[in-house]
Amino acid sequence: MPLPSTEGWLKIASEFEKTWNFPNCVGAIDGKHIIAIQCPPNAGSAYFNYKGHHSIVLPAVVDANAKFIIIDVGDYGRNSDGGILKESNFGKLLDKNKLNLPTTPRKIHENLEEKFPFVFVVDEAYPLKINLMRPFARRQLNNMKRIYNYRQSRARRIVECAFGILTKRFNVFENKMLVHPDKAVVITQAACVLHNIIMDKESNLTDIHSEIETTTLQVYQEDSNRPTNRRPSREAIEIREKFMSYFNSGIGSVPWQNTYII
Repeated sequence: MPLPSTEGWLKIASEFEKTWNFPNCVGAIDGKHIIAIQCPPNAGSAYFNYKGHHSIVLPAVVDANAKFIIIDVGDYGRNSDGGILKESNFGKLLDKNKLNLPTTPRKIHENLEEKFPFVFVVDEAYPLKINLMRPFARRQLNNMKRIYNYRQSRARRIVECAFGILTKRFNVFENKMLVHPDKAVVITQAACVLHNIIMDKESNLTDIHSEIETTTLQVYQEDSNRPTNRRPSREAIEIREKFMSYFNSGIGSVPWQNTYII
């Protein structure tokens, strides 16, 4: 799973725009609990998650085709998605601008003069940053923000899709993985690599569309309900508002989006 080059990130962004109608998106981020591991002696509640199981977490960055770009599996189950991202190797590289991401914002439409940065899409468990776009909270919603949330969630749900396909493809994730956390990490890493190989060889969209059918409604509801106390920067707020304006404009809208906000 090599870190993409700048050209690689540009290709991922092109695929997100073509498939999920979100320009300059270079990945969808989320975390999955690998549940029911054997808790090591003297570990206390470190691995005990909010679902009542001992687990480790698989944080992942996924491309537009449900392939894993970056994983950083092994953090304690009790930790939050946002906290795990901050302390992960990926999160640190992101904050230091060392991911080979395109550094110069670019125009996303020939008839639009404004330039947009390259961003990842996340849910409300993560902070809003200049390179992390999360939905608007439910308490703040008007129709323009609902449109943004729909378009953002439409791109982000591909990471939920990847987790779903991974779980169904490798039954070890559907049952209790009663192994030490270190072994669970290796099993999870191997499964993610095999998942990518299978996705490359099969090039079949059936699994993606089938998984999306089961995750769409859940994702749209979840994305607008999780509150946060983090205070984003003014620049991050302005970038999200630029995307919102674009999605609500004549050149950036899609014909069916109004149906989904009713």
